[in-house]
Amino acid sequence: MKMRTLLPVALLTAAGLFAGANTATAAAGGYPGYQCFKTKDRVEYCSDAKVKNHDTGAAWIKTCPADVVSQLNGKPYVAASRPNGAHSC
Repeated sequence: MKMRTLLPVALLTAAGLFAGANTATAAAGGYPGYQCFKTKDRVEYCSDAKVKNHDTGAAWIKTCPADVVSQLNGKPYVAASRPNGAHSC
């Protein structure tokens, strides 16, 4: 691969924007796994079932009440197992 092609791919991958960047295994915090996020007051919400990819996880987050989503703190993440105390939307 030429440097002109390699550099943009490397930058997109580092930013998580390159196709296939979110294909890690659940053991490494990737898909399939439980989509989770924490609110500003540290309440954790996770999907009831494993999601297969980023789009499915994002769609699940949109099902949560607006007042919960507005309190989202940091980036959503994927967990290999659903935490015991996690809330559902």
